[in-house]
Amino acid sequence: MELPLPDTQKLNEPLANVFMNETAPPPVINGWERKWVDLRIKTRFLLTALQCYHSPRIALQVIRKLIKFKQDINGRKEIRRCVKNGNRYFFSMYIPGFPSGLFNRYIRTEMNFIRPHQQPVNHLQVLQLAITSRCPLKCEHCFEWDNLNKEEPFNTEQLHELICKFKNEGLSQLHLTGGEPMVNISRLLELINRSATSLEYYVLSAGLNITRENALRLKQAGATGIIISLDHSDPEMHNRFRGSAQAWRQAVTAVINARKAGLITALSLCVTREFISKNNLYEYAKIASELGVGFVQLLEPKAVGHYTNKPVLLNREQLNLLEEFYTDMNFNPAYRHYPVFLYHGHHQRKLGCMSAGKRILYIDAAGHIDACPFCQTRKYEAAAILSGRLKIKNIDLGKCPEYPDKSAPSQWNEN
Repeated sequence: MELPLPDTQKLNEPLANVFMNETAPPPVINGWERKWVDLRIKTRFLLTALQCYHSPRIALQVIRKLIKFKQDINGRKEIRRCVKNGNRYFFSMYIPGFPSGLFNRYIRTEMNFIRPHQQPVNHLQVLQLAITSRCPLKCEHCFEWDNLNKEEPFNTEQLHELICKFKNEGLSQLHLTGGEPMVNISRLLELINRSATSLEYYVLSAGLNITRENALRLKQAGATGIIISLDHSDPEMHNRFRGSAQAWRQAVTAVINARKAGLITALSLCVTREFISKNNLYEYAKIASELGVGFVQLLEPKAVGHYTNKPVLLNREQLNLLEEFYTDMNFNPAYRHYPVFLYHGHHQRKLGCMSAGKRILYIDAAGHIDACPFCQTRKYEAAAILSGRLKIKNIDLGKCPEYPDKSAPSQWNEN
């Protein structure tokens, strides 16, 4: 059952009031509970480092470097809030929940980047996999534009086999995208069902077909969360951006249904030149807070897909505004009850890209293996992995041309 929601006019009262008694408790925690979680995590860091290096001195040195790396990504010492879901705590949609075996392996992998060790690690932290080319929308920024609604390269069994091959090499999370992955709910559920206990699954959607029943089915199958694209706080502007008069209604209803089902919820915003202003950014943050999502992901527009050869890149003044907004949202105590904000461009410019096959890999709707959705390298084909002609460990996508890695894979310094 979809919740009633006007899709072409602004709401005159907070969304939390509109959906009174329809949502789960707000997921963001801070204060003493967040401090207690931080102490437990640092204890886990220490135990893991001792297991990996068998030396208290080396263990402490690696932990210091790992914490410094984490602070560099955040921009400051610590984001003093996180998202609670069940009995686990989440700091990003790209880090497994704590406590869990997946989190432990994630940390071992990050330590291995700093100083190699002999304990089991992941080959990839996250695999982003397009499971369909089908999508009824005509989104302004679509990076899969040239692949949409064409013949699909893999059936469900082949997709499952591909997932298993990556999982066997070491993998923490699978982000299922498209096209629009919810157009084939049976395929989506089957893929999650068959290996949900050994991976975390996030579904990337524009909000289509996420009814209350389907949200519950995703949760029961083993999905961890849903990342919903919402590109404006103004329904009319979002609908225009997505090419559908129902887009805003579907996205917001999807968030409510996902929260009610117990899934982690996140919003993804493409911050375009037309959108970016202080008023629009803070109004969007207010809507995100009222919806009760745990995370908001800020993406810069790139000249790929439907934006190919178009002047869409943000200028320096706009980037500075986005940086200031990201910092304010995460570190200003006035917003301590707001979602955690993620801005990849922030750490990419400082540290280099985390994707390009180092931590994250993208397989698009045509079966190409790309460095990420925005760097469409197409150097390899996923079909070659299925046939055995290509070993996952031999995939080498080189360095990101836009964000060169400024920290070598091994950051170890004996001093």
